Amino acid sequence: MYHVADLEHIAFDAPYEQGYRTLSILSGYASSAFLTHILTKFPDLEIELVIGMAKKDGIRRWDHEQYKRIMNDNPNITISYHKILPGVHTKIYHWSNGRLLNDSTTFIGSANFSWNGFRDQNELLAPCYFDNVDDVFNVTDAILCTDADVEDHISFHHVTVQRRPRTNEIVQLRLEGEDTETPDLQNLGYVDLPLLIRNDTAIQEKAGLNWGQRPGREQNQAYIKVPTPFNNVHPDFFPPLEQSFTMLTDDGQQLICKMAQANRKAIHTTENNSIMGKYFRNRLGVPLGERVDVQDVLNYGRTSVRVYKMDSETYFMDFGVSSVADAR
Repeated sequence: MYHVADLEHIAFDAPYEQGYRTLSILSGYASSAFLTHILTKFPDLEIELVIGMAKKDGIRRWDHEQYKRIMNDNPNITISYHKILPGVHTKIYHWSNGRLLNDSTTFIGSANFSWNGFRDQNELLAPCYFDNVDDVFNVTDAILCTDADVEDHISFHHVTVQRRPRTNEIVQLRLEGEDTETPDLQNLGYVDLPLLIRNDTAIQEKAGLNWGQRPGREQNQAYIKVPTPFNNVHPDFFPPLEQSFTMLTDDGQQLICKMAQANRKAIHTTENNSIMGKYFRNRLGVPLGERVDVQDVLNYGRTSVRVYKMDSETYFMDFGVSSVADAR
């Protein structure tokens, strides 16, 4: 039958529950946030991912860096880019168990391996059973994302930031390397998220940036608090609970994050909450593992972060020292 709803369960959860652990994916487009999400749910998977439109349309730099990290950290994951034209626009998901050649399940359709494909757009998948699946995955003109020569074959897009000269406030994000650019930030939705409390006179002692400052915790653990009223008024600004997304930062980093806690009131780093805490301690000049004090934040010169929504799985966090307005 044709599947037009609950595609993530159909294509990933159900085969995993049936005992499959090896997944081959050929997808025109993909996202590192969605791959991270799948690996967080199923850490024992063996995945071979080939991105078919990489040569034609390029790869976003932050996705590329995350793909490399995933491959370097997990010997069971391989990620490749199709490196010649024309591109491969196929979307196919083939599960096998590595024991019997005829023990497999396969889905084809319109859904790319991304949040757009499995959450944000109306897509279709259908099961299929044909013997020549190896012919489909015989993509010989592909290069591993970790290959030393990958930059010679694939274009990578990166974000550049334009700020106002006097205030240092960001006024534009541009995706270099793409035919189009992101809109001026004044046209993007954003929210200012405070790092301090009580009108910037206090800091949470065992929450927020100091979440790890208690017995039994890794001391760098931290999260960014999101006010529940904001989520109530803007329910679609942040992704659903526990769904990974990319948070780009004004200093050129990329954090894979997720919404967590009741009412999505916190932004965590997906793999490890200490990643978030180490990031802020490094920017604030606080030694790793140490408590963040009110004065540390005040001395830095900024008591909140501004988070812009670039698309449904990509956000941009500005923590540069600048003059910012209240959240809107």
